[in-house]
Amino acid sequence: MVCGIILSGGLSRRFQSPNEPWVDKALYAINGKPMIAKIYESLKVIVDSAIIAVNNEDRAKRYREVVPEAEYVIDNEPFKGPLAGIYSGIRACNDDYVVVIPNDMPFITPNAIELMVKELSSFDAVTYILPNGHISNALMALRRDVAIPILNKLAELGRSKSFDLLRGAPKVLFMNPLTHGVDAKSLVNINTRGDVTNEPRLGEVVVRNDVSIVRDFRIDDITDLRVSKLIGSLWYTIATGDYIPEFRLYAESGVQMLVAHVLLDSRNENVRALGRRILDALGVEKA
Repeated sequence: MVCGIILSGGLSRRFQSPNEPWVDKALYAINGKPMIAKIYESLKVIVDSAIIAVNNEDRAKRYREVVPEAEYVIDNEPFKGPLAGIYSGIRACNDDYVVVIPNDMPFITPNAIELMVKELSSFDAVTYILPNGHISNALMALRRDVAIPILNKLAELGRSKSFDLLRGAPKVLFMNPLTHGVDAKSLVNINTRGDVTNEPRLGEVVVRNDVSIVRDFRIDDITDLRVSKLIGSLWYTIATGDYIPEFRLYAESGVQMLVAHVLLDSRNENVRALGRRILDALGVEKA
């Protein structure tokens, strides 16, 4: 059984046009249909239940007018940003598998979603990595029994990035969409009005195949923070301040975006600056 979560609590700052009234990106029509409705239709083909996570009741009320069939949850948990919606949504799910999709990915297809879900039989978390190394923020499939204790630990540590789920899970698969016949356009986040019609810029190819990250630790090693068993993961980096094992794992695997996030956790400002430069090179405006 699969539960779907649509994250819809963002402020859509980059989507706005100067001197025009504020526009809720999720309700912006593409081919005559609001983005959030398009995502919901693709999601419902695959999942057994669907939840829309929002940051306030007023927004839930607006969305119910276009997607009345979904369940709605309000972000009131100890997180900010996408992780708040993931946490609220996953706690409302009762299914073994969870698919998380941001509300600005209107071209996502049922096939792209289903391919992620199928890999959960072997992995704890699954997402896509574009050939240029870019990983979409908050698009992922998760095993619920693994994700909840990880989220609880992240809350305890005061962490707030959705990428921490990927850095903290024992077994993670990064799927190259071209390898699986998935159009890169279906994985585009609509951040600006131009993104609606522009083709994605894939840039230099640095990832040619799927990338699997398999670490030999269990969930109770995370909850009890058994540091010696957590080498090469987020947990070891946080606990020891030694980012090199996790950095090396992603660098040698070609997952440059996570390399950058590891460097951003360094206690050295020069190392953090390198992380920001990598994100800039990947076209990421914010960490």
